[in-house]
Amino acid sequence: MSNKWISGFVRGLSLALLLIPLAASAAGRSVTLTAKDGVTVYGTATSAVGHAGRLLLLFHQAGASRHEYDPLIATFTKLGYDTLAIDQRSGGSLFGGRNRTVVKLGHSASYLEALPDLEAALTWARARGYRTIVAVGSSYTSSLVLLLAARHPQAITAVASFSPGEYFADKNLVKQAAAKVTVPLYVTTDPAESERVDEVLRDAHGANITRYRPASGVHGASTLVCARDPDGCKANLASFEAFLRKVGDVPASAAGAR
Repeated sequence: MSNKWISGFVRGLSLALLLIPLAASAAGRSVTLTAKDGVTVYGTATSAVGHAGRLLLLFHQAGASRHEYDPLIATFTKLGYDTLAIDQRSGGSLFGGRNRTVVKLGHSASYLEALPDLEAALTWARARGYRTIVAVGSSYTSSLVLLLAARHPQAITAVASFSPGEYFADKNLVKQAAAKVTVPLYVTTDPAESERVDEVLRDAHGANITRYRPASGVHGASTLVCARDPDGCKANLASFEAFLRKVGDVPASAAGAR
């Protein structure tokens, strides 16, 4: 057996071993959280290559699960963000997969009842020492992340709110929370729903707000997914990536996957 063959075999084996953790990272790992009221919350944590202390907390829309964000995870991790996507207790099987939290609970709860699930995710993130934590909400959770930031102003670095509205019984709750948010805030929605955002931001002021008005969009974070928003996804994702680079101090050389 030649030295050349052995050398080639060793190089190939070394490369394969290096790729193992990357493959595992891309697949994500299961996480189980416990909300303050004792409800079990299931999620998936995915690490970026070369962990840089940045995290996106990904919260899904009504009738859905953590799988709403499956098409975007590779983009976010390539940009240098770890992700934690959870199944809130208000959700279902929209976008595929199943909502394990709802299955375990035995029913889908109300929107506002899901707030402790978001808080459990934030507690998980803080316990791991992330220096940048961005809370991302879609539809009803785009309103809940505003409540989360208002209640925990020192714990969150930035907020991204995709299609917020006064979705709860108290029709002033969300706009009052938005007015208290002092961290960088990214807000966008389908152009047809812009009046809802106007209402939510009615009392919000300051240079911390990035109001992105897309030429084409759909409801919630689906506006970033080309299979759901073929006309607007590229421009919308580029806008959101620019925000994430800024709040996460991401080097210009880092680029999201397309």
